Amino acid sequence: MSVRGSEVSVTTSDVVSLGTPGPDVVRASLVEASLRKADMSGAMMRWANLSGADLSEANLRKADISGAVLTGADLHLAIFIRADLRWANMVEANLSSANLTRADMTGSILTGADLRKANLTRAKLGKADLATPPPVDGASSTADDPDVKVTDLSEAMLTRAEMTGANLSYSLLARANLTRTVLTEANLSNAGLAGIVGSRAILNGADLSGADLTGANLVRANLVGANLKGANLSSANLSGANLSGADLTGANLTGAIARGAKLPKATLRNVQLSPADLSGADLTGADLTDANISGANLSKATLIRTNLAGVNLLGADLTGADLSQASLFGEPPLLETLSGDKQVESDRPPVIRTPGDAPRQAIAATAAPQEPAKAAAPGPETEKDAAADAAKEPVKEPVVKQPPASVPGSDPLAPA
Repeated sequence: MSVRGSEVSVTTSDVVSLGTPGPDVVRASLVEASLRKADMSGAMMRWANLSGADLSEANLRKADISGAVLTGADLHLAIFIRADLRWANMVEANLSSANLTRADMTGSILTGADLRKANLTRAKLGKADLATPPPVDGASSTADDPDVKVTDLSEAMLTRAEMTGANLSYSLLARANLTRTVLTEANLSNAGLAGIVGSRAILNGADLSGADLTGANLVRANLVGANLKGANLSSANLSGANLSGADLTGANLTGAIARGAKLPKATLRNVQLSPADLSGADLTGADLTDANISGANLSKATLIRTNLAGVNLLGADLTGADLSQASLFGEPPLLETLSGDKQVESDRPPVIRTPGDAPRQAIAATAAPQEPAKAAAPGPETEKDAAADAAKEPVKEPVVKQPPASVPGSDPLAPA
């Protein structure tokens, strides 16, 4: 039995009688159909309407479900290995614990879907919409808005998934596994990413502004040019991560570990790094204006040409750090005193004050070049002094050399 062509209504028994593998239900209407545990591997279900259908624990391995409507469908524990779900509409579908390994979900719509503990290893989610609508006015977060259905990817397995340009704003990915996941230029603004495992993840150019990355594992992750404005990275592990040119303005890195992290030309204005471990980090040309680095570990860090104007370095460890050509000047002053009062000293270079140490200059003042002494103009007093000095010295007679006496026979013109 074939239902290819115009849309027709197909019952559950019709689907079963089609046989497996590969039943053909293209454009079929299976609204609220019960297909629990059905074996539909290799099925042709393009553009089918499966709204509200029960496909829990169903076998849809290598099935073609591209463009299908699965809004509100129950797909938990379903098997979608290598299934084609491109441009499928799965708004508010239940995909919890579903197996979507290597599934192609390019451009699919998953707004408000439940993907908790789903396996999306090597799945393709490029340009997929997994966003959660922003909270309404007055609500501090989507959790406070009962009318918002949050896209939930908590504890989902997204290892090596391809999610370039995906929209995950305001969505929940707590403790998800994003190891080596490609999220280039993805929108993760205000997303809940607490406790994620994102080692070696590719987040170049991604928008993570306002995201919650508390305790995130981003070891050796690529965040080149990423937007992390106002992000919460407290207790996160960024060791060896590449944050070149990233914008971390106003971010919270309290207690973060960023050993050997690459932060050249990064913007860290007003960032909280107290305390944080940036030992061996590369901050060449970075902007740390007004940052709080008190008590931070910056030992052996590279701070060449770094802007440290207004930075609080109280108690920071700068052992072996390279501060060549770093800028320590500007308003507000570089540091606070031990009593907490700000000091403005316009006539002298800023001073690093550390507990137990005597104040010492951050950069030695350059000695002013000495001008050559100018010869005094001659006057009456100078002429008198010159005459007195001349009188003290003994007068020497000029020596007049006489020609040597001629020796007879030596001069041909002399008389014999």
